[in-house]
Amino acid sequence: MKKGYVQTSQGQVHFRRDGDQGPYLFLFHESPLSSRQFERCLPLLGRSVRAVAFDTPGYGASDPPTEVIAIADYAAWLFDAVNDLDDGPFAIGAVHTGASIAVELARLAGDRVTHVVFSGLPLLTPEQRQAFSARIEPPEVRRDGSHLKDAWDRRLAGWGEETDLETLHMALVEMQRVYKRYDWGFRAVFGHDPQPALEALACPVYFLNAEHDSLAGVDRKAAELVGAKVKMLAGVRGQLPWRAPEAYAKEVLAFIGAA
Repeated sequence: MKKGYVQTSQGQVHFRRDGDQGPYLFLFHESPLSSRQFERCLPLLGRSVRAVAFDTPGYGASDPPTEVIAIADYAAWLFDAVNDLDDGPFAIGAVHTGASIAVELARLAGDRVTHVVFSGLPLLTPEQRQAFSARIEPPEVRRDGSHLKDAWDRRLAGWGEETDLETLHMALVEMQRVYKRYDWGFRAVFGHDPQPALEALACPVYFLNAEHDSLAGVDRKAAELVGAKVKMLAGVRGQLPWRAPEAYAKEVLAFIGAA
């Protein structure tokens, strides 16, 4: 696996990649994580495709915007990054916030997109988006470090008591490295309706998620809306590329015809 940067008009975008042959597969992570979410599955994907996982601007090691921006702005920024690497056709794999960005990026790219795999597309009602927005806690750094324990407890509650320590630690570290803006991606998602872009997709779409992911039910509804293939992997809590990398890679490669 290699790491690097592409220079866009808005700033540098960091990526992890694996594979030197086959079609391009661009991967987009959930917030407030980074391309590290795909670290375990990239070597598996790279056996058959050129897999590239980007850090969303403001997360991981990518340059941040100067303020909260919209999902469409993230999509345009990352489409610049895609074009810096290649100007041909490509497939997409995307999780949660990354899925919101990816559906808009696919709209920009048009018929260059051959396949899209969503794992948790936030296809929410206006009421749901408003309710989720109200639950976002602004970043607060406390001298006694209690904000770290609070973040750990929230992640444990959201991801489940059975979540292993390595996964919890990874999530906390990725959040804390961008803590002052960890919520920007969430704010963008909850101000975005992905339905128009989803319905405009002309390529094959696959909703591949974990059975117990927080957006599993939403993915089923989204798949029904556009007549897409859907599969829920039993017994997995969420964060599919990290928790079940072999299964994720196998399903994605089979869907895009690169197995």
